[in-house]
Amino acid sequence: MSAIGIDVGGTKCLAVKVDEAGHVLDELVTPSPVAGGILSTLIDIVARFPDVTSVGVGMPGAVSSDGVVAFAPHLPEVRDMHLRAELQQRLGLPVSVDNDATCAAIAEWKTGAGVGCDDLVMVTLGTGIGGGIIAGGRVLRGAHGYAGEFGHDTVQRDGHPCPCGRRGCWEQYASGTGLARLAGTGSGEEAFDAFVSGDTTAIAAMGEFVDWVVLGLVNVLNTCDPELFVLGGGLGSRPELLPLVRSRLAEAMPGHGHRRAPRVEAARLGPRAGAIGAAMLCNLR
Repeated sequence: MSAIGIDVGGTKCLAVKVDEAGHVLDELVTPSPVAGGILSTLIDIVARFPDVTSVGVGMPGAVSSDGVVAFAPHLPEVRDMHLRAELQQRLGLPVSVDNDATCAAIAEWKTGAGVGCDDLVMVTLGTGIGGGIIAGGRVLRGAHGYAGEFGHDTVQRDGHPCPCGRRGCWEQYASGTGLARLAGTGSGEEAFDAFVSGDTTAIAAMGEFVDWVVLGLVNVLNTCDPELFVLGGGLGSRPELLPLVRSRLAEAMPGHGHRRAPRVEAARLGPRAGAIGAAMLCNLR
């Protein structure tokens, strides 16, 4: 028995075929579909893998508990898409659809940095910010499936505009987009590389960036009280970020000196995490 997991991103779709233990058997990367082509692209991806017993899809944005993608800020053509029902009807297979960062959290909890920990929060720092919550050994999705959208917590009133339609969202300051803005570079990765090489402008920008990261993590800490933060995404997994976040989080958290700070670890499954977690969805429901 094997499952397919597909992580739909803004520029590419990553699909993996896994066995019952979550081991990757095969992998496929394709460009993300243009407007209106998501359903056909996903069907085509599944058709490339033989002997599939279930399909899981990780989508950015707000995904309801019944697999409806209400909106995806970085995929503006996706609105109120009944993705699970449509895929299941077309494929004739069990299908699960969830938020991409929730999928990544599931994978890290089961086979990555969070093995053995039943209270963790996954925060993905990439172009935007995503989140997933494991609480008491269960995936926390909320009443409608939208839990974990930390990237759209307001941290600056009337701040930078966000693709979600609001202003001052955390992801406008603590994502690759935010770091690039602070450093005056073309991307967050470019700014991070300049920081590592000792560029003074990038070093100053990184200091402010880490402050924004920690501000949001403290807000999440106050709500979820996790034992572990797992940082993923293109920036979150950078090893140079971890010691900076660990030291400042311990200092910034309420009750500093009177409570234990949560552990902060980098995601171990890399860019496959969302796809691996998506493949595990059918066995968790």
